[in-house]
Amino acid sequence: MTKDAHHQRRRRHERCLFDLPLVLRDPAGRLIDARAVAHDVTIEGFGFETKAGLKDLSRVGFVLSLPDGGTVSGSARLAWCRALDWGGSWGGAKIARLPWREARKIRRLLHGPGYDWSGLADRALVGGAVVIVVCLGDMILRSDPRVLRQALLAGPWLLMGLGLGFFIHHALRDG
Repeated sequence: MTKDAHHQRRRRHERCLFDLPLVLRDPAGRLIDARAVAHDVTIEGFGFETKAGLKDLSRVGFVLSLPDGGTVSGSARLAWCRALDWGGSWGGAKIARLPWREARKIRRLLHGPGYDWSGLADRALVGGAVVIVVCLGDMILRSDPRVLRQALLAGPWLLMGLGLGFFIHHALRDG
């Protein structure tokens, strides 16, 4: 597997590709670095650069400053940390605790204000298709008892077809 393919498989969420000011605190609430920088912010985590050494820590509290002047606060688990030659650290943090309102701020940063219309349309189409299939199935099964017997024989084939359809749907959607 190439390095680029590994990153594509690993990254599942939209990323904010510009740098954001970051404040890091240890689990006891003591300040680690008030001038850290967050990179590649996602709803699941972020990369960061700090002048402090984080070798002995596994969790940090963070306050991320947003471009609109707001902040996002939560706690994160350090996924990896590498000491830099100039004495600072470069690392990646997976968000462990983030209140719903704070997560919404990150989503708005990544997707802009409003709704994810593509995701909403996708869910509506799938829901509509399920309702139509259930209604048609009910109508057909009630019309003739012989149809019920045939439907029971064809059931495994229908389930395999549905499974294959969902597999193809997700494969095409995820790229």
